[in-house]
Amino acid sequence: MSRMSVSDLKSMLASEKADALAGISAARLMEERADAMDYYLGDMRKDMPAQDGRSRAVSTDVADIIEGLMPSLMDIFAGSDEVVRFEPVGPEDEAAAQQETDYVNHVFMQQNPGFMVLYSFIKDALLSKVGIVKVWWEEREEESRETYYDLTDDQFALLAQAVMESGGVMKIVAHTVLGAGDLPENPAPPISPASPITHDVTIISTRKLAQARVLGVPPEEFGIERGARSIRDCNYCFHEVVTKTEGQLIAEGFDREQIKSLGETAGNTDAEMLSRDTVGESLNTGAGDANSATRLVRITEHYVRMDYEGNGRPCLYQVVTGGDQSEILRKDGRECITPFDTIPFATTTPVPMTHRFFGRSIADLVMPLQREKTALKRGALDNLYLHNNPRVEVAESNAGPNTLDDLLVSRPGGVVRTRTAGGLNWQVVPDITTSIYPMLRYIDAELETRSGLARQSQGIDANALQNQSATAVAQVFSASQMRIKLIARIMAEGVRDIFALLHGTIRKHGQIRETVRLRNAWVDVDPRGWKTRDDMTINVGLGAGGKAQQFAQVMALANIQKQLVAGGKAHLVGDRELYNTAAELTKIMGHKNPDRFFCDPTAIDPQTGQLLNPPRLPPPPPPDPKLLALQAKAQADQAAAAHKSQFEQQRAQNDAIHQQVKTQAEIELAKIKAELNAKMAVLDAHLKAAVETQKMQRCNPPSSREAGDDHH
Repeated sequence: MSRMSVSDLKSMLASEKADALAGISAARLMEERADAMDYYLGDMRKDMPAQDGRSRAVSTDVADIIEGLMPSLMDIFAGSDEVVRFEPVGPEDEAAAQQETDYVNHVFMQQNPGFMVLYSFIKDALLSKVGIVKVWWEEREEESRETYYDLTDDQFALLAQAVMESGGVMKIVAHTVLGAGDLPENPAPPISPASPITHDVTIISTRKLAQARVLGVPPEEFGIERGARSIRDCNYCFHEVVTKTEGQLIAEGFDREQIKSLGETAGNTDAEMLSRDTVGESLNTGAGDANSATRLVRITEHYVRMDYEGNGRPCLYQVVTGGDQSEILRKDGRECITPFDTIPFATTTPVPMTHRFFGRSIADLVMPLQREKTALKRGALDNLYLHNNPRVEVAESNAGPNTLDDLLVSRPGGVVRTRTAGGLNWQVVPDITTSIYPMLRYIDAELETRSGLARQSQGIDANALQNQSATAVAQVFSASQMRIKLIARIMAEGVRDIFALLHGTIRKHGQIRETVRLRNAWVDVDPRGWKTRDDMTINVGLGAGGKAQQFAQVMALANIQKQLVAGGKAHLVGDRELYNTAAELTKIMGHKNPDRFFCDPTAIDPQTGQLLNPPRLPPPPPPDPKLLALQAKAQADQAAAAHKSQFEQQRAQNDAIHQQVKTQAEIELAKIKAELNAKMAVLDAHLKAAVETQKMQRCNPPSSREAGDDHH
């Protein structure tokens, strides 16, 4: 068989699209989702038009329930950095699985608006039966314009060299030389130095970007074959892209003439899309006529399994068409008929209908009760209005010419003129609110049963938990959380599909090694070496109550680990297990990065390939207490002996010093004694001589001495 012709392909696509379940072709689906959107916005004119002069109040239960569920569900999926975690396929795959987990979560949350993607994914499912997310690989070019003023010749030369070496990435689009005017033929002698030559340069830098993109798809822009039971097994689905302009499509490589020939996207008249508008966003004012580059052009991406080659083996293809005639577009000179590995959509529904693609939304469950509450609320308000302004009975005999005019003008303290006093009989309106309030409480209880959103779990009823035991309170929270947990577990399958598509897209198209910052460390990521990941774990929590329970459970595990380590069972609890416990506690307490508080024992330095936090030597076992006592006694005895020896040595040294001082003193004393003896001997000699002299004088008489004196 030969390849399918273009005309046959166009006919097949038109037939598949017309028969698909979508907002543009399935009237019941479109009507139900449009009604749900109207109820969410409080517009009930279709089902419950208000009568003139009566209450127009509307109970907004659909919006209240959905907005009440959103915080818990968003906290479950977006409460941590790891929306999903890829499980390793073997012991040697631990590090690779962790790196892929970190990088894919980084791409989803940082390079894409991951939080808002999850928000629209969950909210569309709660409101419009199904939430849809599209994952694809995008390659585009971005241009940035830079202008440099007053560059010198040297600076301009360096800039021009950089442009030449950029390989076409940088291009000079404007260059102006200033201060280089022509000189006259006979120039006069210069009075002042000539002004320097400067350059004004404008450069355009073109940067090629390639990344995985994740974006929520409005349910009214998506369609799927009627017999489909899941997005993976369907044979046909389509996505109507209505947000791209003519300039964007041409920049992506679509044929310029073909895109310009397509008509502008007219103002959408689909009831579902119009019901989503709050300020008339879908109304086309014809602004594209003045600026053709920004006019919106509708294109349709078909994903169909068909035997396009005619070899008897159907394969999945993507076909892009545009215009009212579904003309197959051309991109980069070729028709947009591309083989695809998998359908790039992930879907979810909060209340699945078994063996069907479309389930029921929370709005479908709540809308009947909103109608009932609206009727009861309007009845109660009308009753109150009649109480405040009741009807009056006027007998014709008591009515004067101005009585009816006075009654028609209702104002506080107004005067009513009658013929006779007491001629008005005010009608007493029975109070029915006493029977309406119990009914409203009954409907509120039914709302809690259907949605799982209890007032106690929202914390909006101050008296709801009074005079109740802790067990009863825990049972109330547990019962309300079970329904939310079930919805979250069902939606987790859709989140799993999102990350499976994202991982596969990065693995297939990511052909460049990239250096990114993961867990406070710069690591090299090369998707070419990734494995196929089918085993993923979704991190599902349960809001505040669930986190408290998880914290208590992890703390119980931590206490068991502490007891094992203290009991010498270190072979049962290692560094990795202790780090996992600490990391779980850190995440439960709201800190996204446990590495800020604890060192990962398995972290590897990308430069050296060695562990960043190598294990330290284990502490020695505690010694025997008896041995410690003996060692302490021996040390005490040794210290006492050393002290005694030191004392004896000091004593001997002191005795020697004392003996030396004593000997020196005796020597000095002997010297002094000898000197004294010598002096005493001299004194004795002098004394003896004096005595002898006196004796001699006594022997000689005084006369002889006087005669001698006279002779002289």
